[in-house]
Amino acid sequence: MTRDTVEPLEPDDDLLESLYVVNKVAKRLADEATAAYDRGDVTDSNVSSARKDALYRTKTEVLNRIVAADPAAVTGEYHAVHGDVWLLVTVDGWEFHQPPYAFGSDLTDRIETTNSIDEPRDVPYVRDASVERSDRSLEEALLGLAAHGVDANDHLARPTISGERDRLVDVRWPCLR
Repeated sequence: MTRDTVEPLEPDDDLLESLYVVNKVAKRLADEATAAYDRGDVTDSNVSSARKDALYRTKTEVLNRIVAADPAAVTGEYHAVHGDVWLLVTVDGWEFHQPPYAFGSDLTDRIETTNSIDEPRDVPYVRDASVERSDRSLEEALLGLAAHGVDANDHLARPTISGERDRLVDVRWPCLR
């Protein structure tokens, strides 16, 4: 991905709060997918997993577009978490972990970092899926991102999943249809 292929998106508090909520809900959906799988609920597991993946892809698109618009607004620090290296990016006080490769080298190189990927800071990472910094609902967050031209339904691998007894289940968010 190069700078020329990414449509820039200027960060503002509304956009960043919506992105924060989407990120927190994606973490919660990851936990819900695992719990549903453990209890044998194939449909709920597949729905949660499909939506989680779409929300993370939505987050990646928004962050890529922010970096493309104003790389000086984004700072980063490489973290070693459970054997993997993550880039903690900060935009106007909002923080998001992202795999460095998710930006593509052209955009990653434009982020001012406090350390190198070869010397990541060792940090304990405790996954907290609760939304603490916002009382915005997921629907409000999705509509906020859509107002900025980013539709989470566009990031679903497919609009339906196969549930129990091969039943097709629509996983799109109704508020975006």
